[in-house]
Amino acid sequence: MNPVAKYFLARAGLFAAVAVPLAFFINLLLALAAALLVSMVLGFVLLRGQREAMIDHIDAAVKRRREEKQRLRAELAGDDA
Repeated sequence: MNPVAKYFLARAGLFAAVAVPLAFFINLLLALAAALLVSMVLGFVLLRGQREAMIDHIDAAVKRRREEKQRLRAELAGDDA
């Protein structure tokens, strides 16, 4: 599975896991706001490995695109690279 999608689903799941129990005890809007703050803190700690995998995936894609762009520019310029 794509690391970006995996991280997104983990963050959404963490948010839901915090928001649903809070919604039974306090106002829904307040529960969502509190769940957002709590899930941000928990996500920072608990999802470190997934966040790093996502960053590596994005960095590799950016590097690939940059190299492809340089190759295409060299071809357009007539260089043999």
